[in-house]
Amino acid sequence: MPDYDAQEGSALRRLLVCLGAIALFITLIVIGLSATGTAHLLPMQARAASSPAANWDFARPAVDRMNAAAIQVCGAEATARAAHGTANEDVRKAQVEVLVAEYQQSERDYNAAVRAIVEAGGRRPSGVPSKALPLDLARARNCIRVAVAEPKQTKPLAALTLAIAQGDDSGPVWIPAPENRFLTLEQLDAAAAMAGWPNEPGWWPEMRKIILCETRSLDTMAHNTSDPYGGSYGLAQLNGSYHFANAGQDFSRRFDPVVNLRTALWLRTARGHFGGTGGWFNCAKLWGIE
Repeated sequence: MPDYDAQEGSALRRLLVCLGAIALFITLIVIGLSATGTAHLLPMQARAASSPAANWDFARPAVDRMNAAAIQVCGAEATARAAHGTANEDVRKAQVEVLVAEYQQSERDYNAAVRAIVEAGGRRPSGVPSKALPLDLARARNCIRVAVAEPKQTKPLAALTLAIAQGDDSGPVWIPAPENRFLTLEQLDAAAAMAGWPNEPGWWPEMRKIILCETRSLDTMAHNTSDPYGGSYGLAQLNGSYHFANAGQDFSRRFDPVVNLRTALWLRTARGHFGGTGGWFNCAKLWGIE
């Protein structure tokens, strides 16, 4: 009679040998692909282990700055409400617009930075927000409800303080304290007087209109980076460092309202007029100022 047990054992041995050969073949293929850099066929965990650690150090300071910016917006909005019906109403509204735009740009920058790291394979820690808070939510979280109060007494211009900070490629720059960044019309007039502007036709009255066109918010730190030579700076939107040097003024103090307006006075005196190429062409034309 046929030896069925022997035949069955022989078939089992052949099956085991085949399975072992297949396993060895697969192992050799994986090793070969790894050696040639075809890493995407390897397990996901192996890829994650070899990826560089993501740097999330920017996140906490960025969130803190946005929280502070939201509080600044709330304060500016309260100041604007208090200025309703006064000469500074439009100026205060423009100051709110500046701060809102800055918050929204910070929000976009934060979201883009988080998205770039995640798309590169970085794992976001639980303590890092996936997105920045929109301004409305940031207001609700960070600001107390402020009632319309009596307008604050204008701080004398002489009491405004500047602090030195690291600027761009041009080196250190003096900047105003956050509470002194925006001026009122009264402070603007005081800065002009300190800078030496004559308060008579052809001089300060026209320059005042130009400044309210160039820098509607009276933001002493206004910086138009789209202009050439590093951009245009301060209340008078003076382009580059050339005018400051020729006026004998320190370029590192370009955001000092008195220095900025003193340089503008030199430019107006040297040119003999406001408009035309090299001056405040667009705003002078808008107001019909020569």
